[in-house]
Amino acid sequence: MKKFLIVGITGILGSGKTTVSEIIKKMGFKLISCDAIVNDLLEKKRIINKFKKILGEDILTDGKINRKIVRKIIFNDISKKREIESLLHPIVFKKIKEKILDIKEKDGIIFIEIPLLFETKSEKLFDKIIVVSAPLKEIKKRLIGKYSEEEIEKIWKSQLSISYKKKRADYILNNSGSILETEKKVKKIIKDLLRIKGEQNGRN
Repeated sequence: MKKFLIVGITGILGSGKTTVSEIIKKMGFKLISCDAIVNDLLEKKRIINKFKKILGEDILTDGKINRKIVRKIIFNDISKKREIESLLHPIVFKKIKEKILDIKEKDGIIFIEIPLLFETKSEKLFDKIIVVSAPLKEIKKRLIGKYSEEEIEKIWKSQLSISYKKKRADYILNNSGSILETEKKVKKIIKDLLRIKGEQNGRN
């Protein structure tokens, strides 16, 4: 019986996971984004109410969750961070499974962009893992403006290091060059994944 080849895309904050995911989508492949799932969840009233219960009323700005305030709280209080993760992670994984089931053609490759793939110990859900990387100095330059330097360091410290992730990757995609260079690297990885998928189908 044919089945999907499920490929995880991960890295640290600012490494370029979204850039790689956009290239993959433009090539016509199915892609599920955990960030998009979380963005959707944070708009839901029941999730907003649970966030308020855990983190307090001050996290709301005009009735919506203010992520900057949330980050400030959870990166200074590990117990609150764990409560939020315990709330969100099971729902996110449930949504991923639902989205996979919703795909009608039960064959081919599905890519899942998941920032905390290793942190959530979810490696076994994936047939192959792509780690997107770039030099830390370059990543920091990309993030300054969106985050303060202190926020970047705290977020990085809360995640497993890029070196840890690279050691456990099937593919390492260095995203320090131009978009064209990144596209070439993505195409090379996809060519190999299609070869693996073809061999898998040949055995079934």
